[in-house]
Amino acid sequence: MKTKQTTQTAITKGMGLYIHIPFCASKCAYCDFLSFEGMGADVQRRYVQALIAEMKAAHEEYHTAVDTVYIGGGTPTALPSTLLCEILYEVQNFDLLPGAEITLEMNPCTNLLSTLADFRSLGVNRLSIGLQAWQDEFLRGLRRTHTSAQFTETMQSARDAGIDNINVDLMFGLPWQALWHWRESLTQVIAHEPQHISAYSLTPAENTPLWDALEAGRLNLPSESTDRAMYYEAVNLLTAAGYEHYELSNFAKPKRESQHNVNCWLRKPYIGFGLGAHSFDGNKRWHNTLDMGRYLSMLEDDCCANLREDVEVLSTQDAMAEAMFLGLRMTGGVNPQDFYNNFGISVTDTYGQEIETLVSKGLLISTSEKICLTPLGLDLANQVFEAFV
Repeated sequence: MKTKQTTQTAITKGMGLYIHIPFCASKCAYCDFLSFEGMGADVQRRYVQALIAEMKAAHEEYHTAVDTVYIGGGTPTALPSTLLCEILYEVQNFDLLPGAEITLEMNPCTNLLSTLADFRSLGVNRLSIGLQAWQDEFLRGLRRTHTSAQFTETMQSARDAGIDNINVDLMFGLPWQALWHWRESLTQVIAHEPQHISAYSLTPAENTPLWDALEAGRLNLPSESTDRAMYYEAVNLLTAAGYEHYELSNFAKPKRESQHNVNCWLRKPYIGFGLGAHSFDGNKRWHNTLDMGRYLSMLEDDCCANLREDVEVLSTQDAMAEAMFLGLRMTGGVNPQDFYNNFGISVTDTYGQEIETLVSKGLLISTSEKICLTPLGLDLANQVFEAFV
């Protein structure tokens, strides 16, 4: 048996945890995430054992409080609830700060009240529900395994279980989707009064059924102008309904932002557990192995550090670039004083020419208090981000 390797890290303040569950009841037509369908009970059990072993090893490596936990996938609730509860028990062994945000991703077809109540008793206080579209015909086309009626049932079950912080994921720019379809999805979800809504434009990914159908000419996507009209329909309807547009694709009721995601955009440390999970300790980034066999073998090797791949130590220039293109994702933008406090140099001394050029193009607003995207900059955000890479 190999000797367990532990190292001290650069983390000196609160951190987040990300826990990856790579299982799904079925793969969606657009999905290129690291997840698998049809995995048997033995693989799921071994995976959870390995995951918990990795989390236990982290207790020896990281000595700081945890303010957010995000359990994502895949579909975490594709696991038997007993296994998911084992993971939640292990989460409790970390030094959780009072009121720590603990988010669980789920699909509407996994909505048993008793199960959600068990998760709530083990600390889950936020759900992220993947609805994607209101119309069942679009859900079938995306190979989703639920209906809009099940979404309504799930929302009620969550509230009955005592979970009052709920995000709903929606996608626009779907094949054959018209503006009125998107408006109906938004208005129906608003009527359910979730605390948070994520509204994403579909991005076709290679090596997915959706990509293959598009390449074969069997599907048509909305035009670019329709896609942009859908985006601003979301902005207008959601802000009118009392949601704050705080990030490119995210809207929240006051004080209901996703703290885990905000911390990532602010470059606060987080540690990832599970297959392919990414981590950032303040100085370097890495991800776990993408190989399921190798990940499971850590039970025999007893050496979690060997799971790490593509370890990148960030230079000061790398860190400053990240601070800009991650910070600009949020509508509040980058605070020049925070930039100076973090790096000991002013943002204008570092990126003055880039900022001036983007301001002249109408893509950025720059003041002494913030540097942020304009409405045009929201449409051309990737062009803005590239200026700082």
